Amino acid sequence: MKQSRFYILFFFAFCIALFCSCLSNDENAQWSKFNGVYVTVSGDNIRGYKLYTDFGAILVPTEESLNRIPWLKEVQRAIVSFSLSEGNENITQLEDGKTYDVILNSTDGMNQQIPTFTVHVDTLSEEYQISGQDSIHLKNKSIYSLDKTTGAFYIKNGYMNMIPTFEYDSYKPVFFLLYYDGEKDIDVSNDKLNLNLYFNNSIQSSHHSISSFISLEMPGEIYYKFQDKGMNDDDLIDVYLNFEAVSGREQMHCKMALKDFMLP
Repeated sequence: MKQSRFYILFFFAFCIALFCSCLSNDENAQWSKFNGVYVTVSGDNIRGYKLYTDFGAILVPTEESLNRIPWLKEVQRAIVSFSLSEGNENITQLEDGKTYDVILNSTDGMNQQIPTFTVHVDTLSEEYQISGQDSIHLKNKSIYSLDKTTGAFYIKNGYMNMIPTFEYDSYKPVFFLLYYDGEKDIDVSNDKLNLNLYFNNSIQSSHHSISSFISLEMPGEIYYKFQDKGMNDDDLIDVYLNFEAVSGREQMHCKMALKDFMLP
């Protein structure tokens, strides 16, 4: 876990710089038919790659266009731009559950990596009980806020997505994770899940703040606990996220299907 923590901390510091630079697209960039699509990346060089959109469509990029964006193979989440392959140019609306062959736009600034965090902690786990030293409670800090706009907080393809506003220093790592009590927070009897957001920006104070779309991997055990209770993939679960804001402890809510908790 220590190795994972170091990697993710360093990774996010890089992502903030990447995210900010990508926001100012070149005016001469060649726009695709579909732009700014949020996806989860799955696959490898042997099986090939698929991009699972947050609205349910599945994209299969041509090998040629994917090879022009080599970093896309190395990330979990991204925002991409693309056009449909020959023969499907007249399609203007992609449908949930359907698969489309696409040509990715490799123009600079048309694609970007989403800051993604894969660490999650069950505070009842043996590992945390032995070596955690109550670090979550002692080191957790407040963010400014979470975007409460409709649709800004949701779970899809195994990732919880949100837009926090928080202080940062370009030279210091930022760390987010999900933590929970594996007994009381997973309420299978009432189809209810409580998760908590941990945040640490590695600084005492800062005059800089940023609002950034981020993704946090859902704990896999949660899916199986609800499934073992007899729930189907399309059954809905009330999900609550508790977090510390400058105004005090707050809570977000969304209602998601069980299948949304699983990675592709």
